[in-house]
Amino acid sequence: MTFAYLKSPHGADPIIVEGTFPASPERVFQAFTAPEDLVQWFGNHALEKAEVDLRVGGSWTFTFAEKDGERDILHGQYEEIDPGRILVFSWRHHKETASGKGETSPTSEVAVYFTAVENGTRVRLIHSMVESESSRLNICGGWDACFGDLERLLQSDAPAAKAATA
Repeated sequence: MTFAYLKSPHGADPIIVEGTFPASPERVFQAFTAPEDLVQWFGNHALEKAEVDLRVGGSWTFTFAEKDGERDILHGQYEEIDPGRILVFSWRHHKETASGKGETSPTSEVAVYFTAVENGTRVRLIHSMVESESSRLNICGGWDACFGDLERLLQSDAPAAKAATA
């Protein structure tokens, strides 16, 4: 399997994903923090709802569409916020079964760095402290796919932005 954005060895800790996107650092930061953007690119189009309390200590929750009687929920807290520059948050995965039983992963950490470059923004995401190799393998593929969807979202913004400035 080929990963376009994964820069660390598949399954390694930390997971490092990088990409350059055709938008300003402020716009890419918004895509990481605005619920209306998140549902368009995060989670392989299965994200049902994104809730964001964008402040240090504020929480975030991503709820995925129910599948086969199970529901996946990602959640955490914002630890550092510098719009257009850095976003750091904790990460936990909670799986609920149809019977109501749940299992929650240990807490890991995600740090996202936004750097202005010619024609866009370079994003470096470091997801660390993921305890199990199987979780790291899944997360590697997930972030890689998400970055592809993020690129498509931001590319679709580009014609509208160019038309507005013309």
